[in-house]
Amino acid sequence: MSRRFPAFLPAFFSLALMLPLSAQAEEFRVEAKLKAATVYADRAMLTGKAEVTMTPGKHTVIFENLPIALFPDSLRVEGGGTASAVLGAVSHKQVNNAELVSATERELNGRLIGLQNQQKAVTAEKAALAAKRVFLESLKAQAVQKTNEEVAEFNLHSEQWLSAAEAVHTGIAETLKADLEKDMQLEGIAKQIEKTLADLNQLQTGQKQTYEVRLPIEVTKGGNLNIDLSYQLPGASWRPIYDARLNTETGALEITQYGSVTQKTGTDWSGIALTLSTARPHRGATLPPLGSIWIDFMQQYPAAARMSVEMMDADIAQNMGSSALPVPVDAPKGRLETSAATIDTSGFTAEYIIPGPSTVPADGTENKVLIGTFKTENRMETHIHPQTGSDAYLVARATLKGEAPILPGTVSLFRDGSYVGQSQFPLLRPDKSYDLSFGIDDQIEMQHKPLKDEKSEGGLLIGKTNSIERDYVTEIQNLRGRDTDIVVMQAVPVARNEDIKVAVLPEQTTPGYKSDYENVKGAMRWAFTLKPQEKKDIKLGWSVTWPKDMSISGLPPQ
Repeated sequence: MSRRFPAFLPAFFSLALMLPLSAQAEEFRVEAKLKAATVYADRAMLTGKAEVTMTPGKHTVIFENLPIALFPDSLRVEGGGTASAVLGAVSHKQVNNAELVSATERELNGRLIGLQNQQKAVTAEKAALAAKRVFLESLKAQAVQKTNEEVAEFNLHSEQWLSAAEAVHTGIAETLKADLEKDMQLEGIAKQIEKTLADLNQLQTGQKQTYEVRLPIEVTKGGNLNIDLSYQLPGASWRPIYDARLNTETGALEITQYGSVTQKTGTDWSGIALTLSTARPHRGATLPPLGSIWIDFMQQYPAAARMSVEMMDADIAQNMGSSALPVPVDAPKGRLETSAATIDTSGFTAEYIIPGPSTVPADGTENKVLIGTFKTENRMETHIHPQTGSDAYLVARATLKGEAPILPGTVSLFRDGSYVGQSQFPLLRPDKSYDLSFGIDDQIEMQHKPLKDEKSEGGLLIGKTNSIERDYVTEIQNLRGRDTDIVVMQAVPVARNEDIKVAVLPEQTTPGYKSDYENVKGAMRWAFTLKPQEKKDIKLGWSVTWPKDMSISGLPPQ
C-alpha cells in the first residue's frame, strides 16, 4: 500500500537541511592581535584580542601562532559583545611549523638568504671576468709571438698589429675595471650580511614551534564576540631608573622616575597599552608548608660513605634551589614634555600605567618610558668626612612625600643641569629621608690635622696597661656668599673585647655631637651652620687602653 505525502514536505526537508548550517558546530581560526602588556621584573603578561561573529550553537575558537615559551597555566580568556555566550575551559597543544615563527626573524632570514645569493652571483661574475682576462692575456701572448715571426720575415703589418694590440689592451682594462667594481659590490654585500647576522643574533629564537589554544563556546544568541586572551611568558623585564636634578641656587630637588623596559619574546610590541608592575608572580601566592624538624643522634658513617652522603646532600640542595621561571616540562628551549604614568598603589603592589600607545621591539634594546615625578622636602647640606678624604661634598637630604615609594634603582645625578655621576636608591617609603650626594663642594674649604699621637703605659706590677691617645682638628671655612649647613662625620674605634677600653676625651672634643649616629657604632656627627666666610674648628680626641700583655689590631693609621 503506497502512502502519499503532502506536497509541502520536500520543501520542509530542504529547509530542515539548511537550518543546521547556521547552528552547527564551527571552528574559527584566529590570531589574537596584541593590544596590552603588563611587564613584571622577570616576565610579562600579554593580552591579545580577537573578534568573531557567531550564530547560536556550540563552536570552537582556535588561537594560532602563540609563543611556545608561554606558561600554559597562565592562560586566561574574557569575552564580551553583542552575542550571548558561555566560554568553556581552554586547552592547548604544540604545533610544529615549517617556517620561523617570528615575522621579524623570517624577514631577516629571507634578507640574509637573498644577500648570500647576491654574494654567490657576484663571485661567479668575478670568476667569469677572471676567465675572460686569461683569454685576453693568451691573445696578447699569441699576438706578440706572431709579430715576432712577421718581423723576422720582414712581413710586418703595423696597422693590423696596432689595432689588435689596442683591442686586447681595451679588453683587459675593462676586465680589470669590472673586477674592481665586483670587489666593491662584494664588500658592500659583506657589510649587509654582517648587520643582518647581528640583528638575527639579537633575536636569538630560531623557533619553529607555536602553541595552539582552543576555546569552546556555546552561543545562545548570535552576534559579535570580542575575546581577550591573556598569558604570561618569560623574556621581558623592567627596572626603575631615576634622574635627580638639584638646583643649588634654590635648593630645589626634582626626582623623576622612568621605567627601562626590555623584551626578547620574539614579537615586537607595537602600539600597545603598557603597564609596569612591581608584583612578582613567580614567587607564588601561597605560603610554603611548614614541616616538622626532627633531630636524632648522629650516625657514624665510614669516610667514603660520609663523603657520598655529603655529595648527595649538596646535589639535593642544588636541585632544590630557586627556579627562575616555572617553565613547562614539555617546552622547547627556546627633556621634551611627556605625559606621566598613572600610578595605582591601592593594593600591596604598584602598577604604573604608561599613557598612550607604546612600542617595544623584540631585540632586547632598552626602552625608557616616563613614570612620573616625586615630591620631596629637601635640605641642602655640605658633608665632610675628614678621615676618608680632604673634599667636602654637596648633599641633598630628601624626605619623600606622597603615597608612592621609590623602588631600588640607579639614579643619575644632575647639578645645575650638569651630569655629575650615578648613585643607587634603596627602597624608600613615604616620609623616609635619604642623602643624595651631588659631587665636591668647592666653596667649602677643609683641612684635617693630627694634634697628638701618644703611647703610654700605666698601672702597677699587677694590672699594667698600654694606652694610646690621638687628637685631631678639622678646620672648616665657608667661602660661599650665603649661610651653609655643614655636617661633619667621624668615627672612633669600637672595642670587641671588654678588656679594651675606648673613651672619647671631652676636653679634646668639640661638644654638640651625636654618638653612634643612625645605629652605627663609633659614628659621631656634628651639624651646624656657617655664615659667609665664617671658620670653625671641629676637634676630636679619643684614647684606647688594653692589658700590657696583649696586642690589639684594627687601630686606624695616623
